[in-house]
Amino acid sequence: MSLLSSGSNAQGQLGNGSLEDAHTFQPCSFLDQAEHRLPSGALEVLDVATGANHTLVLLRMQDHSTELWGCGDGRKGQLGLRYQQEIQSGENSGLFRKIRLQLKDSGIEGYQYKLIASTWETSFVALSREGSSDVLLSFGSDDYGDLGIGGLKKGAPPKDHYRVQLIQEENVMIDAVFTGQRQIIAKVHTPSSSYLLGWGASRHGQLGEQSNIPFLSQPRVISTQNILSCSLGIQHTILMHTSSHLSPLGSNRKGQLEVAQKWTKNNGAIKAIGCTWNGSYIISENSGFWEIHSSGSNAHSQLGWRSKSDSDQTICGVVQFSQSLPTSDTNIELICGSEHILVFLSPSSCATEVWGWGWNEHGNLGLGHTKDVATPTKIWPQFAEGNSGSAAKIWAGMGTSWIFLKEET
Repeated sequence: MSLLSSGSNAQGQLGNGSLEDAHTFQPCSFLDQAEHRLPSGALEVLDVATGANHTLVLLRMQDHSTELWGCGDGRKGQLGLRYQQEIQSGENSGLFRKIRLQLKDSGIEGYQYKLIASTWETSFVALSREGSSDVLLSFGSDDYGDLGIGGLKKGAPPKDHYRVQLIQEENVMIDAVFTGQRQIIAKVHTPSSSYLLGWGASRHGQLGEQSNIPFLSQPRVISTQNILSCSLGIQHTILMHTSSHLSPLGSNRKGQLEVAQKWTKNNGAIKAIGCTWNGSYIISENSGFWEIHSSGSNAHSQLGWRSKSDSDQTICGVVQFSQSLPTSDTNIELICGSEHILVFLSPSSCATEVWGWGWNEHGNLGLGHTKDVATPTKIWPQFAEGNSGSAAKIWAGMGTSWIFLKEET
């Protein structure tokens, strides 16, 4: 098993031992471990979370524990204080290294890492322990209230991490943490209620009715309805209810809310939603086939469809796949990066496939060039020497793409 990455790498955030952008998918390496392989005892990559120039990886281990690893820029504390001390001592900064947060000092020993997330220069880790409420920790920049702790005291020394106060109730479980560039939404529940909590950048109403407020420095309730999922851009948010109803929030200056507003009128069945910085995407079923609808900025061809003519005023469109996607034998997942999109296909009759399009300035689509890609193009499998294997999971970040690869035998 291995983790592959491509794209922007100025601070070593790809974890491949280099500080150069990778225009093709390269295997990641972990400090003091076998080159190009996951750490000894790792069974699976549970999640990858990326910021502007840093990356977190959550691993599931053979002993049923979880481990947190990170790489890239840690100067704002977004990888913990110990990480930055190790980098300053001269150790290789282009490799993943185990993140050791000082949990004992916070009185939260015995917890396991459960979830990870990241904004531009801030990281989040959810912890769980049987019989206790989940805990959410934040570390890194607080420029837009990202830490969720009500603000840092002027002149206070940096801390390894901070504890975010969510809901003052017992038995609070954290279901998911969704992030944009500078805003955060946590989905939590108790035995009797569910909550959607938001903080960070909010000037455009992307965290609900908070117009003209630059940011929220502490979690505030956005919704108590049963929200299935949500996705965040820079200035907009889309909430997906269990009924498939959508609630678009925030700025529509670039038409990024149009597809969601259109869909609330159609009341069609929706499989998934996603947001780039200034775009929105919806997967739906139409006559036995999957379709992806999109709207918003198309400055880097990230909408995945072309206008019929220069005079065409179409706001929403259907992503132009070169092949049909039957719902009967193909599972589809949508993963949005900053301004590029990946689609994970699992056909019942063949191996998994990864397709991508959009912004490609750093080679983040792994195609060997840096030209933007206007329509979906298959980016995995790549039948080159040393690239055999089956994609099990994928992620898209700030100009980066990631594939968890299981070697075929």
